Amino acid sequence: MTRPETIQERDIARQPKVLFLAKVYPYPPANAGDAVYSRGLIKALSRTCRLTVVCADSGAPKRETPDIDWRILGPQRSGRAGSVISPWPLIAWKGATRDYHAALEELLAQKWDAIVMDNLGTVHALPRLERYRDANPGTRLVYVSHEYEYPTRSAKYDSYSMSLPKRMMASRDLRKVRKSEEALLRGCDLVTVINTSDITSFREIAPDQEYLPLLPGYDGPVVSQRRITPETPRRVLVLGGRRSEQKRQILLDWMEVAHDRFQAEGIEMVVAGDMEEALRSHIEQTYPQAKVLGFVEDLDELFASARMGVIADTTGGGFKLRLLTQVFQRLPIVGLRGAIDGLPTSDGEGYLGADNLTELVELVCNIVNDTERLNILHETAFSDCAVAFSWEARAEDFARSMLETPSSDMTKPGFEKSRTEGTTSSL
Repeated sequence: MTRPETIQERDIARQPKVLFLAKVYPYPPANAGDAVYSRGLIKALSRTCRLTVVCADSGAPKRETPDIDWRILGPQRSGRAGSVISPWPLIAWKGATRDYHAALEELLAQKWDAIVMDNLGTVHALPRLERYRDANPGTRLVYVSHEYEYPTRSAKYDSYSMSLPKRMMASRDLRKVRKSEEALLRGCDLVTVINTSDITSFREIAPDQEYLPLLPGYDGPVVSQRRITPETPRRVLVLGGRRSEQKRQILLDWMEVAHDRFQAEGIEMVVAGDMEEALRSHIEQTYPQAKVLGFVEDLDELFASARMGVIADTTGGGFKLRLLTQVFQRLPIVGLRGAIDGLPTSDGEGYLGADNLTELVELVCNIVNDTERLNILHETAFSDCAVAFSWEARAEDFARSMLETPSSDMTKPGFEKSRTEGTTSSL
């Protein structure tokens, strides 16, 4: 005699069944913004869906997450040369391993309500998933975009100093980025965006697609109140991981412009974030007045000891998740206008923006002693953002849109959809 289902088991069985394709297991040492966003989205979805996640090993210890069926495979490919002959851009070639595709093939023997492709790095799975959807018309394919990849990567490559052969490889990779991103935008049934400004650009490529704004949630530490006083050290924080070439160059550009001026003004600069030892040694030797901490597990004490955090990213788009950490730990934000995107607070009220690095240095020097203005900045940003970044709300919106049928969405304002057939045949 079989055991009858419990109420809990029946409730779980009614939850939608979702397959989530991620690049890597999104826990440190995978601590860049894309991993943080993926981790938050996965955790939130697991509360409302029966979730299976396929990803490459990031080197992080496996965590106990009973509501998630993790399929953690071998590590991503290393190097770059092998991607040249691949149809996929470098970011996707790294993850297009035999292990990944074997695991995907096994899982596609099951029925899924939706399959999520998180990040451009999973585009290598799109041709197989389109065939699966053709055989299973009830399954929805979803692309979770992290930014408009083509112009972002184009700007990155332009900022690098490269030899002619490397420049040719970069140009080839950029063409593959463009083709792959366009295939995802046209080939999936739903596209999510972190920045609503991306929708305008995406509609030029796929005008009839359905787009869902999916701002990040925040579930980190929250400082309920803070008062910056003249006794607070005249300290400025520069935060963020520096493992990628782009992030390293951003830091070096900032140090070149800011270090000597800050030293002359008596402003202390602290650099915190994961970086290679060679970069850390270079900064310490070249800019001896700066304090370089590397990766810091707990930022609470550091935040409480500083007057502001600087966002000096001259390249790279997308929503910067460290903005939320600064907002909710009440660290005033001063940065480049183009790098502070997506916050529901305005320039001059919740943060201060500058147009270039030279102006940003001047802005920091001019505001560092105005503790009252700094307090107004962090209080305004906190108030404006307090109810805007709930992962639970994001998961509910995402799951609802992900599982709705096309006909039920046609009346929703701002949502357009249709799918262009055969988008990956030439990839």
